[in-house]
Amino acid sequence: MLDLLIIGALGLLYAKAKCTVAAKQRWRASDAGQRQRTVRNECAFRVIGRLIGGCGLLIGAFTIVSPGLGVMWALVALRIVKPIKAEMREACSYRSTGAYDEPPYSW
Repeated sequence: MLDLLIIGALGLLYAKAKCTVAAKQRWRASDAGQRQRTVRNECAFRVIGRLIGGCGLLIGAFTIVSPGLGVMWALVALRIVKPIKAEMREACSYRSTGAYDEPPYSW
């Protein structure tokens, strides 16, 4: 189970590195629709990363011998996964002006 989590995390890191090589130049050269799509794609990567981190903590929580540590790790996993809804709502409500000097969206 842990090896599948590691493979998923490495795949996410590879895809993220591949997408961010020329992100600033693509941001300047894109129109408003493409910028909104870029923000949503970045949000999707953040959600996937949060889910992988939360699942890793839950796997650790179920394999830990101490119930106290297991409960702590489960609560931390919940705190990692909980802001996903607000981040997705914020990214989907983003509207770009399409101006050349518009700063890149950041969380």
